[in-house]
Amino acid sequence: MPYRQVEATRGTDGRFHLTIDVPAEGPAGQLTFEGFDGAGAVVAWGRSGILPIAAIDASIAIYVAPPLSLAAAPVTLDPPRTDIGVARFNFGLLLVGGADAAGAPLDTVEVYDVYDHSFLEGEDAPAGRAGASVSAGVTGYAYVFGGRGPNGTTGTYWRFDTTVDPAGQWFEISEQPTLARAGAAVAPVRTEGFIVTGDPPVLMDGLSISATPIASAPPMAGTATAVQLNDTIYAVVVGEGTGTGGIARIGPEGISEHSDAPTAVRTGHGAVATRDAEVIVIGGAVGGVPTDTGIRIRPATEIFTELPGLLTTPRSGAATAGNGAFAIAAGGTDAGGAIVGNAEVFELPTMARVGEIAMVVPRTGAVAAALATGQILVLGGVDAAGMPVGTIEIFNPPAPP
Repeated sequence: MPYRQVEATRGTDGRFHLTIDVPAEGPAGQLTFEGFDGAGAVVAWGRSGILPIAAIDASIAIYVAPPLSLAAAPVTLDPPRTDIGVARFNFGLLLVGGADAAGAPLDTVEVYDVYDHSFLEGEDAPAGRAGASVSAGVTGYAYVFGGRGPNGTTGTYWRFDTTVDPAGQWFEISEQPTLARAGAAVAPVRTEGFIVTGDPPVLMDGLSISATPIASAPPMAGTATAVQLNDTIYAVVVGEGTGTGGIARIGPEGISEHSDAPTAVRTGHGAVATRDAEVIVIGGAVGGVPTDTGIRIRPATEIFTELPGLLTTPRSGAATAGNGAFAIAAGGTDAGGAIVGNAEVFELPTMARVGEIAMVVPRTGAVAAALATGQILVLGGVDAAGMPVGTIEIFNPPAPP
């Protein structure tokens, strides 16, 4: 629907009132809040989740913070945990399992609700899992493969139906011990179809309800990132342990390996997708040493470009995510083994540096994921003492023009 602007002036008591009238004809839309100081500069902004502009009755909360900031979310992980499986839906983030301070895998399932920034409790997973591979389908299902359970690494394949009231519903599909893995990356390769990294990689198919090894594929490890160009989906896996050169592309023609990608043989890196169907690899360690470099990948044309000096601080294990307009690399471990206490922010797709911002809790090994609001959550990881972090941080990007 067309953009519409409504203004209000804050009273002496600090309050204000806004009334917005729109035709309730059913399209989707979002509410954006901007707060200005006396000089007209934006000092706070926030955005709602995706709303149906229709005849509904609901209460929502918009998380508002200064542009280009990291702050604590209204909720925390209880207990603190790391190695959480995360999948993104329009309604928020699905969090599956994780490991507590003693390293025990948890069966906790929660949804970070984008509409009021609270936790919704999900039905407990069939068993505890840490480092499970979780991906979101387009029909409200989440697919979960492997992870470390109470008795070791597993090859379980589960489905979670987020549409079943009141807390979702689990369906245990199969257990394949020969495909056991934990901490594997996952990315879509077609509708309700996902590749899970490992040796061999696994095709997790939600339509046929099957998980099968891809015997003809090279081993894959590292990050897995999908982009879409027109109607074609490309997934790119980058990292040490992927084929012979550190990179593989999964597309309509099949799987291709590449050995000409610069410094693709790395660990502990992050990767983000851009709106123009590129993948940007950020940081990590090359030869065991944290690097400041990145790689720009255009999978449709198989072009790879090194980005030297991308990071101000070389780091491995940073929480990395993009929202289409900006990308962050938060925390991680530097070349001296210290936990990095800031996040570096970049514009997408240029990767021009926007700035650095302090984290609420310095951490490494955390996960970052974008919300439908454009904000990015940083969850889990461990602090300088090696303990799981319970504080969730929200990255509020620069206000849109």
